[in-house]
Amino acid sequence: MSPASGAAGGRIAEEAAALCGSLQTVSTPKQSRSEQTLARLLEAAERLILERGVENVAVSDIARAAGSSVGGFYGRFRDKEELLIALSERSQLRFRQKVRDLLDAERWRDASLAAIVRACVGELVSHVSQRRRLQAAFLHSVAARPQRWRSGIAFRRALTDGVAALLLARREEIAHPDPEAAARFATETALALMDQRALFGDIDGVGSLDEARLVDEISRLLLAYLAAR
Repeated sequence: MSPASGAAGGRIAEEAAALCGSLQTVSTPKQSRSEQTLARLLEAAERLILERGVENVAVSDIARAAGSSVGGFYGRFRDKEELLIALSERSQLRFRQKVRDLLDAERWRDASLAAIVRACVGELVSHVSQRRRLQAAFLHSVAARPQRWRSGIAFRRALTDGVAALLLARREEIAHPDPEAAARFATETALALMDQRALFGDIDGVGSLDEARLVDEISRLLLAYLAAR
């Protein structure tokens, strides 16, 4: 490893540890070493879940990959579900800046409704496609115990509200008889389609469209529903 790549790896590790220090769903001492251990556990868990799916990843696998112990894992998480909640919160923190940029009305001042829809769909497709198995694990856990996923549900509601408001800023281009309801339903439809892809993407035919084609088709669907002028 070159000195430059080593330095880059060190910065990434520091950034990951700092992000872990911002998590509200994990109760852990705030010492630097402890946060670095937590960051390694989360990084290892995310990598293994993306490779295998959550059902094929054991706590011992995560601890081994993180250079920690099973006891070290349970010192931070009660179970795998609590781990998933922490991974979800970390994903939200990483995605939050992209969402802020995406929902900045000034950015779209001269853009058409079609351009806004395509950009929002593109961001959603990219985000979910990169984390498909992790997203599937989140969805299964939310469905089983929604009361433990309040922050994730609130984030999704805020995302829906923000995108709907962005679409309604082009109300004059929407010919649907109820623009407010249509903007929310269009946003929820795009999210639901990506949920379906996350859950069933390993089944033949469900995940057959590549990302570019998927963005095209979902954008076309939403614009037709909105009756975009």
